[in-house]
Amino acid sequence: MSKEYTHIKANGIRNELKEIRKAVDKLTAAMIEIHLAQTNTLDETDNPKLCTCDSDELRDSKENDV
Repeated sequence: MSKEYTHIKANGIRNELKEIRKAVDKLTAAMIEIHLAQTNTLDETDNPKLCTCDSDELRDSKENDV
């Protein structure tokens, strides 16, 4: 095997790895988006009485009730 052939082969493998990494990054981003969308949908459907107040407001109102 000549040195030139080995060098060309190494560059080809390196380029393939770059493409694989890009594809994995895109898939990961898509999976995160899907997960977030499903989580948001499940939260909205599981709890029909969603609290729109801040946790501080909720804490203050509980303290006042006691």
